[in-house]
Amino acid sequence: MVSPKYFVAVFGKPDPPEKDTVESGVHHPNPGSSPFPTQPGDIMLPYCAGSYPGCEKRVPGVGIVLASDSKVVRYRYLPFARPVPRSILLEAFEADDLRKMGNMRFKAFWLFEISKESFVRSVGERRIDWP
Repeated sequence: MVSPKYFVAVFGKPDPPEKDTVESGVHHPNPGSSPFPTQPGDIMLPYCAGSYPGCEKRVPGVGIVLASDSKVVRYRYLPFARPVPRSILLEAFEADDLRKMGNMRFKAFWLFEISKESFVRSVGERRIDWP
C-alpha cells in the first residue's frame, strides 16, 4: 500500500459558476500547475484565503482525494468541529512548506504539497464533524 501525500488546496473568493466552494468536493487549481500530483487517497487541507467569505485564513476541514485529472481534483470533504487558523499553520509547517505558504499572496486556487509532519502538526487532535 502506498502512503498518502499531503496537500494544501487554496480557495479564493467563490464566485460561481467559475470558482469552487470548499464544501463542493471539487477544486479547479490554477492550470499552470497541471497535471496535479494528487492520487486517490491523498489528503488535502482546503485553505480559505482572505477573500473567502466566512472562513477567511482558515482550514475548515480535510479533503480526501477521490480522483484528479489535468483540470480538476475531486475529493470528499469532511469538516472539522473547529477550523484550523492560519496562525496554527504558520507554527506547525516546516520551513519549505512555510515558503510555499508565503506564495499564497500571489496565487488563489492553487495546490501545493506539504510534508506529513506539517500536516500532522497542523491538524493535531482536531475532530471531524461527521455529517
